[in-house]
Amino acid sequence: MRIFLALYFYSLTSTSFLIADEFNFLHENVLGTSLEISIVTDGAQSAEEVESLTLLEIDRLASVFSSHDSASELSQWQRSTKDERVSQDLAEVLRQAEIWRSRSDGAFDVRASTTAQSSAITLREAPYRVADDNLVTRYDRQPITLDAIAKGYILDSVCIMVKERFGNVSDFSINIGGDVRRFGTALFRIGITDPLKPSENAIPLTVIETQGDTAVATSGGYRRGDIVDGRRHSHIIDPRTADSVVDVLSATVIAPKAIDADAAATAISVLGHEEGLALIESMPQYECLLVLSNHHIATSSGWPALQDDNEIDEEDDKTKSGLIVNFTLNRPNGSRYRRPYVAIWLEDSDGFPVKTALLWLQVEQPGPRWHRDLTRWYRNDRMRKVVEKTNMIGTISGATRGPGEYQARFDGTDNEGNKLENGKYTLCLEVAREHGTYQIIREPIALDGNPIAKKSLKSNIELSSVNIEYVPIADDQ
Repeated sequence: MRIFLALYFYSLTSTSFLIADEFNFLHENVLGTSLEISIVTDGAQSAEEVESLTLLEIDRLASVFSSHDSASELSQWQRSTKDERVSQDLAEVLRQAEIWRSRSDGAFDVRASTTAQSSAITLREAPYRVADDNLVTRYDRQPITLDAIAKGYILDSVCIMVKERFGNVSDFSINIGGDVRRFGTALFRIGITDPLKPSENAIPLTVIETQGDTAVATSGGYRRGDIVDGRRHSHIIDPRTADSVVDVLSATVIAPKAIDADAAATAISVLGHEEGLALIESMPQYECLLVLSNHHIATSSGWPALQDDNEIDEEDDKTKSGLIVNFTLNRPNGSRYRRPYVAIWLEDSDGFPVKTALLWLQVEQPGPRWHRDLTRWYRNDRMRKVVEKTNMIGTISGATRGPGEYQARFDGTDNEGNKLENGKYTLCLEVAREHGTYQIIREPIALDGNPIAKKSLKSNIELSSVNIEYVPIADDQ
């Protein structure tokens, strides 16, 4: 199923993506997060072959690097009590991890997850040595996770495979959980998520344009971590102190390879503003953008110019107000799955759709024949004409989310940008899966200046959980 992600009223694509030979595939629960593939080639059959081999390559490498699978090569190697010769894939990632540990003076360390349990652990020495023949000698027995670097290696490996095996693919991009790797000559635009506004329909903090072989990775604790005493504590740990990262909300890195962008984003999150920028400035072809805990933005000297100011909105009003809808797409059989079509919108008391927050549809053929499966959304001629004129997919770099976990936000305006009047509305969540089920949730909502505490809505076979919360929007917003 080729799906286009429509971020309502906001396009991130360049004109090069409006050609007939662009094909897009969206999956969930790939490496524990989402997958987006964009392919420019000479036909659907070729695109589907690229998609199939891409998924096979991801599965192959997941069996090497997974920290959660006891049968993975990484897990089996860690259980061994003697020196072991490992595969070329594992050996290369271990080598690069050690390079980044040294380069960042210990801010990046594959043993970082262990420091959350004991602040007494000091990780200053190398954890292992990888010989030229891939024999690995362990120097300590601390558990190792490659989550902060292996995803980048997988992205690079997929791009290399596609470039070598498919001469008819002129442009290719792959986005796994917000980390992006691409090649090609076309101008390619990537939005950077505002960590204070992580909703799917939020306008990105900024948009960058890239060409050629490029990787973009973002690290941040705004989607994961723990809430303690009302404050979010990042899942990113400084291995030198065992403390959660506090200075940096989000770190985005541009680099030639995804393995380096992935590791660098984590490293500068730990290093903080001044040391992180200094590290990036010391490496040609690297650029970064940091969103700091005081909501200021810091960039390296060569970062593409920002569209707006060097400071983002304070967290206490606009970013927390409005109607927030959190939903999780169900996982059939707990495995990887194609993302279904989804529409989320508000209807007024007459049943007219006054605001669409989220719309995921396939625009090119044969997709439109499935649009009418979203029966309530499709019945309105005005909304159908909107999507018939829409041909866009937004590539976003942001912190990794859980599989199928998304958020939509209604900002108090209608589809024309005018303020919604206080009154009674109906929130609609409609989901249709090709050759699958159709589900709709309709929930009466009173938007009358009174808050609505977080409440759960009834789940179904396509939406495993839905909760909503309403914080009234001040008149001056």
